[in-house]
Amino acid sequence: MFFWKIKKNPFDYLQKSFFFSCKPDVPSVNPFKTSKLISSYFKLGKIREAQKLFDEMTDKNVVSWSVVIHGYAINGFHSKSVELFSQMRILGFAPNSYTVVGVLVCARGLPDLVLGKSVHGVTVKSGFESNSVVGTALLVLGDLRRGRQVHSQAVICGIEYDLPLANSLITMYAKRGELQSSKTIFNQMTQKSLVSWTAIISGCLQNGHPREAMKLFMEVWVSENYSLDSALIVSALTASGVVAAFELCQQLHCYSLKAGFSHYRSVQNSVISAYANSGCMDFAQSVFEEMGCLQDLVSWNAIINGYGMNSQGEAALALYHKMRKSRGDIDRFTYSCILGACSHSGLITDGLMIFNEMVEENEVMPCQEHYGCIVDLLARAGCLSEASGFVDDCFEVMGPNALRALLSGCVLHGNVELAEVVAKKLFEQDPEESGHVVLLSNVYASVGRFQNAETLRTRMDKQRLMKNPGISSLGESSYDFG
Repeated sequence: MFFWKIKKNPFDYLQKSFFFSCKPDVPSVNPFKTSKLISSYFKLGKIREAQKLFDEMTDKNVVSWSVVIHGYAINGFHSKSVELFSQMRILGFAPNSYTVVGVLVCARGLPDLVLGKSVHGVTVKSGFESNSVVGTALLVLGDLRRGRQVHSQAVICGIEYDLPLANSLITMYAKRGELQSSKTIFNQMTQKSLVSWTAIISGCLQNGHPREAMKLFMEVWVSENYSLDSALIVSALTASGVVAAFELCQQLHCYSLKAGFSHYRSVQNSVISAYANSGCMDFAQSVFEEMGCLQDLVSWNAIINGYGMNSQGEAALALYHKMRKSRGDIDRFTYSCILGACSHSGLITDGLMIFNEMVEENEVMPCQEHYGCIVDLLARAGCLSEASGFVDDCFEVMGPNALRALLSGCVLHGNVELAEVVAKKLFEQDPEESGHVVLLSNVYASVGRFQNAETLRTRMDKQRLMKNPGISSLGESSYDFG
């Protein structure tokens, strides 16, 4: 009976047995045992219970403060964690390495870079800079200069291949676009964990090398030395979706079901995106429907975007309106997805109405991507004068993508005069980019001005501007259309 009670609800039993059996005026609670229970609550996501227990503590110490700060951080309550860290400092408690790690996790989750620099200052002042755990946590801030300093310090101390530190270095360098540095560390590691493989595969994806990511994934999968986790499956699904490897998508989907990942929201959302990128909307829709209560904003965005990219704008619109009725939250990615869907399907009226709703409701501020979608919507439909006028009115808040969309519309409809004006603006914004040179060359070719097209291509060769190759994957074969 005793073990059955513990098994049924261990925390209730612990509370009744060790914390609430004493008289109120007898402070017999062991602070270390309390801190351990608070940590367990946070790991289970029981935030209120953890806070209540912490509030009832009469003899808080640096351990209990650190546990609560770290607990809020790992549960995504970054602002609360920082607030508690400030309170702790005001009350005179000196942070330990565990406290610093917790606040550094918050610094990654908050947009304020000053916070990260402030915590770094506390780290140096408190003498934790050479601590390998704190050094690893500092890397999550993504500061390349600071990351290199930590890396150098690790080499000097002889701990550069300490597994958690090496994994963080791989991630840090990849996030800052230095994939070769990530590869060097990965290849020199004598001991690799599943986290190491996930870090380098994700790094390849982030830096636009999906085929390399897939190759690495196949290597770790075939080795059978690891039991693949949800994070690695998500990365593999993303890579297979980017190159439209439908058969691999199916295999990964089957593996995720067999491994019990069907209740992992991140995995299911990645499956939807992978199928959608492969053009298999029937499969994507089935997974979306099977998710049921697991569906979140990311799920809805993924399925709407899938229909949009596959030129099924009506289906995307129907889902968008259903989403607005069934759930209140919506973000900038939702608008990007549905505006893109309207653009690809020529649904001008619907797209403009949704954009106007977005501006009027003021829930989400339009960004460069949204403006680009509207320009693309108008330009694809042949409304080049309207698209050009829209660009002129909102030029200050638009990026080069909006101009490229207008230039693509000029290519589609053979408007040379406007194309030359737009291309000139693009040259001024980004003289190193070859894409607009190619587009303008295509405009000339479309109206028979081959001499002008050839002149542009020759100039591009002389300036050593490289055209990005177009690559397609059909089945197991790869084709380069550069």
